[in-house]
Amino acid sequence: MEITLVRQEHKPWGIDGHLYINRKRICDTVEHPKNHLPAGNFVLSNDLKDKGHYTPYTLHFTQITHGDGALASIHGEIIVGKQLLPGVVTASQVTYDRLYERFKKAFQRGNTIHLKIID
Repeated sequence: MEITLVRQEHKPWGIDGHLYINRKRICDTVEHPKNHLPAGNFVLSNDLKDKGHYTPYTLHFTQITHGDGALASIHGEIIVGKQLLPGVVTASQVTYDRLYERFKKAFQRGNTIHLKIID
């Protein structure tokens, strides 16, 4: 599975973007303006016991999460939902639940999930 996060706007109250899966736009994203992941290529991991012990190119899939706004994100999480205002998303829990199910099925099938972040 190929996930692409395209960052659209860098503002003092958050970084707004769009999340695509296999080139299809799925949802909007918001990230903390300073505490965000660097642009680049990553592989998502579902191994909970290794949380916090990654190579520079491995992320745990829970770093894509639900929430309301960017300023609450302090550990580089990508908050998903539908953009309400710059730096704020709505319908975040519903969006996250749908993504979680997709990730879970992909992992159960033995698929690798690649995440590309583009500034």
